[in-house]
Amino acid sequence: MIRVSVLIATTDGPVQVQRLAEEDPEVRSVICLNGTSEALPISGAYDAFVRKPTGVIERLFGHSVFRMDVSARVSDGRSWQLGVFAAHALYDRSMLAGRLEDATHVLWLTGEVNNDLEVGSVEHVAKKIERSAETLSGFFDEGGTVLLGYPKGNEAEVERVLGKDPGFKNMTLQPIPMESTDDLLAALPREAEAAASKAAQAAASGQKLTPTGKGRLRAVWVAGALTVAVAGVFGWDVFGEVSRWQAMAEEGAFAKLLSDMEVRRKSACMTCRAAAAVYPVVVGLGGPGKGDLELTANEVRAPEGRSCALVKFGRAYGEETALDMASIGRFADSPADGLCGMVYRLRNAGSAPFHGWLNVRPRLGRIAGARARRGTEHAQLAPGETLTVRVRVPDWLRSNVTYAVRAVAGEGPSDDVTRWVASGSGDARFGLVGLIERLMVHEIRLNGK
Repeated sequence: MIRVSVLIATTDGPVQVQRLAEEDPEVRSVICLNGTSEALPISGAYDAFVRKPTGVIERLFGHSVFRMDVSARVSDGRSWQLGVFAAHALYDRSMLAGRLEDATHVLWLTGEVNNDLEVGSVEHVAKKIERSAETLSGFFDEGGTVLLGYPKGNEAEVERVLGKDPGFKNMTLQPIPMESTDDLLAALPREAEAAASKAAQAAASGQKLTPTGKGRLRAVWVAGALTVAVAGVFGWDVFGEVSRWQAMAEEGAFAKLLSDMEVRRKSACMTCRAAAAVYPVVVGLGGPGKGDLELTANEVRAPEGRSCALVKFGRAYGEETALDMASIGRFADSPADGLCGMVYRLRNAGSAPFHGWLNVRPRLGRIAGARARRGTEHAQLAPGETLTVRVRVPDWLRSNVTYAVRAVAGEGPSDDVTRWVASGSGDARFGLVGLIERLMVHEIRLNGK
């Protein structure tokens, strides 16, 4: 599983984004130092960067308030914005690594991001690179991939410093000049497609693939066998832990699995810590991929001459109109005038069955009877089958309303996952236990009349 660590470049050295968490929309976004209660002075600028109408994060990713923890102080200015944007994009994809040792890739970034999502030039880029050399070199020596992202306007400066420093010449860096955040999003690493490897895994195990969790278990056995071949008895100990956790996953006991993994990760046992690092890598083998989760949204409006009340009571059929994608992770906005409801669907676009969860809930905005206007459904979905959640839009709104549409897929049913999805939580635990998550946001706007 791909995990990306974000390093915000500063003239004092790289600062790692350690954690992102969604907070209550009634408070303000904050950046804290090393998981403590110390809020950095840059927090006000971060809140403005997140929240509409000044910010871009809420506009693209749906939520308005976050807490971010970083490893060191970040000074004033705007060069931190590109790194912060990347952290939110990775968090939205459940790919953000909180520790360097957990990362498969490091994304080193500096650049200003304006309201049009253009990446502007910044100062002291050469010095920032030089101050990051030791950290980047150490990660590279451990086998990680290093991506260097910076404004296109600073390209000559970056090429000059990389060319003159012998330390960088020995590293396989991937310099990425950027004109907009689209360049950043295009550069983010993607999970390898699992479909092509399934046949190889089945052949190696000597068994046929099935559409149940057993297919994934065999894939883990293959990965475990390779580990054992390389690491001997140490590998057996690691694989023993991995197999035990996989058995918990087969039973749908994901909360117990996560708790047990966390205990092992913090223990003094070397093989336990190694198993906790290996499990997220091998657990996804043979399971559904993010591309298998197809999310769509349809507006429901009354036919001409009819009202939403007639549609509600079955006296008229609502007419559905499909929404386009406005940007990554976001459906096009809907004007509230004449909107009777929304229909959100999760479709299995893959070639193998999976168990899917679909949750729709108001994320921002106040509406009367909000509890009645959300929903969670889950079911086993064969290829091409869909799961549907219908949301009735109230007759009047107090403000714009943003809905979070979250889809999760795994091998089989689980009460733990149903509870997590229904609560609207959106953290990295889905990825840690081999579940695939996809999140879209959709805004209903009063000023769209």
